[in-house]
Amino acid sequence: MKKNKKKDAIIINNDVPKNAKKTIRRLLIRLKPQNKKLIVVGISSLLSSASYAVIPLMIGVAINNLVSAISKFDGSVSILSAVTNALAMPVFMLVLISIVSSLLSYVQQYIIASIGENLTLSLRKEISEKINKLPLKYFDSHKTGDVMSRVTTDLEKVSLVMQVGFMQFISSCFTIIFTIVSMLVLNIKLSLLIFAFIGISAIATNYVSRLSQRYYAENFAAMGDLSGKIEEVYSGNRIIKVFNQQEDIIEEVSRLNKKQFEANRKAQFVDFAIYPIIRFLSQLGFVVTAIIGGIMTLNGQISLGGIQAFLQYVNQVSEPVTQASYVIMSLQSAIAGAERVFKLLDEEEEIVDSNNNVLPEFKGKVTFENVKFGYTENKTLIKNLNLEVKPNEMVAIVGPTGGGKTTLINLIMRFYELNGGSISIDNVNIKEFSRSAVRKEIGMVLQDTWLFKGTIAENIAYGKMDASREEIITAAKAACCDHFIRTLPEGYDTIISSETSNVSQGQMQLLTIARAMLTDPTIMILDEATSSVDTRTEVEIQKALSRLMKNRTSFIIAHRLSTIQNADMILVVKDGDIIEKGNHESLLEQNGFYSSLYYSQFEAAN
Repeated sequence: MKKNKKKDAIIINNDVPKNAKKTIRRLLIRLKPQNKKLIVVGISSLLSSASYAVIPLMIGVAINNLVSAISKFDGSVSILSAVTNALAMPVFMLVLISIVSSLLSYVQQYIIASIGENLTLSLRKEISEKINKLPLKYFDSHKTGDVMSRVTTDLEKVSLVMQVGFMQFISSCFTIIFTIVSMLVLNIKLSLLIFAFIGISAIATNYVSRLSQRYYAENFAAMGDLSGKIEEVYSGNRIIKVFNQQEDIIEEVSRLNKKQFEANRKAQFVDFAIYPIIRFLSQLGFVVTAIIGGIMTLNGQISLGGIQAFLQYVNQVSEPVTQASYVIMSLQSAIAGAERVFKLLDEEEEIVDSNNNVLPEFKGKVTFENVKFGYTENKTLIKNLNLEVKPNEMVAIVGPTGGGKTTLINLIMRFYELNGGSISIDNVNIKEFSRSAVRKEIGMVLQDTWLFKGTIAENIAYGKMDASREEIITAAKAACCDHFIRTLPEGYDTIISSETSNVSQGQMQLLTIARAMLTDPTIMILDEATSSVDTRTEVEIQKALSRLMKNRTSFIIAHRLSTIQNADMILVVKDGDIIEKGNHESLLEQNGFYSSLYYSQFEAAN
């Protein structure tokens, strides 16, 4: 139970800004280019609220005029003429005020929508630019869902509140001010009476809004647990049946379902049961005011039109006050969302890149000189690495998980900056050129496949968009995927994506290999690139890779040591250091760590 409370508290805190003043200040600065629009919105809202406050007075004047006309009627004119004379001016003013108020409301809604969308658009553009400037370590330390939430949900909160909540808040404030002033002008005693009821209603509203927020947080948490479990059950349905865990799963899902039901029931109860009670308090004030006002009217202390106008003002002021806490909560949630967006925008960017995009014709010599690197400041993974790879050499990197194999590749690609030392290609420090220029010379195939929604040809040509169909087919043949592409209904024009079901995981991997081959890089990097293909396909790829790597430097990360026996150099990496170096035969003769890794494969198989 304690665990759930802690989780709910976290959810609630996510909707509470840590520094609201600073965030509001930044939002106002961003709204500064739209100051003129905001001024127009403020003026139109002010005039609209003022005209709205005048309506009860005009109705009161109409009633008083009608009562006066009736009391003075002597038959000298027709009844219709007497009524018309009494109501002409108030009715004309009511029509005019209603038209003006409607036009002003249209103007402010139209402009505030434009302000909200422009603010969201500017933030979204800046976030898109920011994401391209963030170092890879940021994405390593932040969940994808969290980043996506800031780009989508948090921005939508800001946009929605700017268009609805903000306008409602401003209008409510103006309405309350004008209504209170009008009520005080009409009758001070009745005003003080209704203010007491409004104060009680406001306190109750604030309490209920906080209660509602807590229950909805519990509901969201329970819904998240239930959705996660259902997704887990669907994805692992086969395993559940294999181990006969159906009954346990049904019981667990039922428990989570019941928990979500109870949480949702509490949240709905707050909205549909307690909220009417708060409204009842407001209406109770209206009834008491009507009774006392009626007595005062009979005693001649206030006119009939005046008490009618006053009662209308009671309704006008009660609704905005009742909604105030809910609007403030939504504003608070939007400010918290904006705060998370600004936190993303304030993240440290990659070190300023070189503007030099002109590369010499590299031969592929790669040199590590006294390289030091750590993913965090407290822990250094690579302490002092020195390595020289000759042009056209095939270098395999092996070692235990977490030993630093992929780290070496990431440093060559400049995904991370060094803590010390340098990496050079053909004796030229890679920092002297822009990251994009260096990466154009490097082809990379990862273990995890990524394909965008588009044709197979477009996916292969992703690194060289101007490639001809002949070049695409040549790369596909070299990667051993031309055959299966031609078996598809549309061939190279077949629409695919990472979620597609018309190609297998292994075939997706072949397409990513073809994509890298098409760019014809100086250096080729394969990070477990053949892990998702069958043995027969792997043999074909190894033959193709041997031909393609003949005139380029290549780095291969592999767990299956049988795939890198022909490498010119094998680096055994452990704890960020190269503990052994040589070819397959020489490393086996050393009878060291590589030898134990190699023979352990056969022991595991036996």
